[in-house]
Amino acid sequence: MGNENTQTKDATFYASSTDKVSENSVEVEPITEEPMVEVEEKIEEKVEKVKKSLSKNDESKALMKSAEMLVSKVNKDVKEIEDVVAEHVSEFKAKKQVLADSALVETKRLLKEANYEYSNDEELEPFELSLGCTKEKIDIKNISSGHFSGFIFALIGMFATVVAWMFFAAKKTGTAITPDKLPEQSALDAMFTWIGGGMTGSTGNALFGMITVALTTLFVGFLIYKMRVAMKENKNFKVANKAFEKSHTYVEEQKESMTEMQRIDAHIIEATPLIESYIIVLNEQNAKLKRILHVEGTLEDMSEYHPNSKHTMDETANLMKRAERFINAPVSKDGRFNEDSVNAYREAKALYSSYITQAYA
Repeated sequence: MGNENTQTKDATFYASSTDKVSENSVEVEPITEEPMVEVEEKIEEKVEKVKKSLSKNDESKALMKSAEMLVSKVNKDVKEIEDVVAEHVSEFKAKKQVLADSALVETKRLLKEANYEYSNDEELEPFELSLGCTKEKIDIKNISSGHFSGFIFALIGMFATVVAWMFFAAKKTGTAITPDKLPEQSALDAMFTWIGGGMTGSTGNALFGMITVALTTLFVGFLIYKMRVAMKENKNFKVANKAFEKSHTYVEEQKESMTEMQRIDAHIIEATPLIESYIIVLNEQNAKLKRILHVEGTLEDMSEYHPNSKHTMDETANLMKRAERFINAPVSKDGRFNEDSVNAYREAKALYSSYITQAYA
């Protein structure tokens, strides 16, 4: 009576296991792009508005800010998907390790003990499972206005202008200028008088010469400052536009990576229960092999085993072969989903379904 109850429970368990094994292929839900699209549209609208009201330098800053927002948003989305997939991958690898290091190892040992010649003619590729996130990270740097550097260059230019004025004035007036000693006041007055009109042949005025030096120095400084700021603005605008375009390219690449990660995740979620099923089935087959070896012993020739025993060994070897290919098929290659892993999964699932059907027909 106890045996009948046990058989009934086992039949119910395997029947429920069979119901879980569906014949559908791996279906991947497309990545939802609506939030990201809305963000991009809002950012582009904002950029169009600021272009009409801001200066060129402010426009560059707005473009850089928009690029930073796009990159930040997509990086956040990638991180969220990576965290979810990482949990599923961890569970998948743990189950895979149990199947490989426990059930399959025991199966191989028992078949070898029974002198069953098992060989897997298929070349198993190295297992790989990597998430499809792009390796290159984009870095949006802040841009400077050029005001500070322009001020420094202006000071240098102003100093050079004063030196040039004094050099020519000293040369024309015959005044000796040495780095360690300033000219006397009379010499300075003569120099400024030459600048203030003497160089044109008129009488000249020292005060007017000072004013001339001051105004030309300020003019040169202002001109250098404006030129530096204008050059910096043009450079910033080119950098900002390049960064803005690069951010869009980066977003598209990250969207593609997220799609690959979702495909991997969908496959992992569907494949993990099948690994559990193979652990149970192979443990059951191992129990049968142990019973065969206990009852019939280790025979030198396979033909000496009972036909049912030989059938059990063939069945076990076939299950092991499918399981090895299934758990060793690379889920990804170079960060992209590997379709071969789907084929290995389908073959393993089909064999498992056939086994369950025959066992409880």
